[in-house]
Amino acid sequence: MTEEHRYEMKSNWIKERIVTVEIEGKQTLDIATPQDFWPKSPKNLLSPEDLFVASAVSCYGVTLSGVAKRFHAELTDFSVTAEGHLKKGEFGYEFEEINMSARIQVPTEKDKSRMEKAADRAHKYCLVANSMKCAVNLEYEVAIG
Repeated sequence: MTEEHRYEMKSNWIKERIVTVEIEGKQTLDIATPQDFWPKSPKNLLSPEDLFVASAVSCYGVTLSGVAKRFHAELTDFSVTAEGHLKKGEFGYEFEEINMSARIQVPTEKDKSRMEKAADRAHKYCLVANSMKCAVNLEYEVAIG
């Protein structure tokens, strides 16, 4: 039996290069072309490029917390940073890669060993990163503290 999930949303034009993203029951987002490509873009608005990189970094974060639980690795804190790199492709700009760096904190040496396995597994099974055309790279550090 194949399991299928769907995520529905819509986008409406506001003005110029600004649109909304609307998902029923959730906060509406105003999205604009990034300032790299449209200098008049409002600085406080997210861009599709921001959301693309945010999808990878947030997917890794939620996947890590779920996998850590399955590996019985206690997590005391973590943060993940990411940087997406655009390049000129055959049909315009495209993401060449996303580089993520995670700092993971655990309480014991036993948790550290388990968390290292969990960190690798979370990266391997992150469904958003696996769906992206560009490479999604991860470096991580697990520290006791």
